[in-house]
Amino acid sequence: MKCSSRRLFWVLALPLLVATGCASSPKYNSGSVQAVDDNEYERVLEKFTRLDRQYNGFYQTYEVQGTLLNSEVNRLVLQKTGFYHQWDGEQVRKERERSIQDISTESSFFFSFFTPERETNDLNKGTTIWKVYLESGGVRYDGRVVRRNDKLADLKAIYPYHNRWSVPYKVHFKIPMAVVEQNDCKIVFASSLGTTTFHFPSVK
Repeated sequence: MKCSSRRLFWVLALPLLVATGCASSPKYNSGSVQAVDDNEYERVLEKFTRLDRQYNGFYQTYEVQGTLLNSEVNRLVLQKTGFYHQWDGEQVRKERERSIQDISTESSFFFSFFTPERETNDLNKGTTIWKVYLESGGVRYDGRVVRRNDKLADLKAIYPYHNRWSVPYKVHFKIPMAVVEQNDCKIVFASSLGTTTFHFPSVK
């Protein structure tokens, strides 16, 4: 496990090192985080993002689109956020350490969720009709869904597919991300409105 922790540290740390060179370079702002290459970010986000739309006849019952926040996605999201907010060296260190700690104990999935009826778009509540879980290595892990309260502009900067008609959520599963990455896994949204299953291959 110590070896795994060290690997995660360097995966998340290297892109966040303090940039050196001319202050007028267009690739850097006044903070300590290097800008993310837009093409790389788009490629990685697309690789680990899934979309499903469900209909009852011509009537759309719901739409869900989300991204598995594995170590590769998490690294780029952290870097992109740090660049936008111009983190200094100390902030970089704190956010990096918190991120490493989070993915060493749990896995997470960001998703943007739309339903025509507001009362069925409440996945963070105990009374919701929805059940969200992850299956990995033949084991099922129930999710804990949290509604995100970030500003729309901030969310769209990180997850461009999110929009003002959808509700942003993040679901947490009690399984380390390193374990999830070693096996094929699936994330399931189940309710009386329908069932959506997102498959993700291992990254080993």
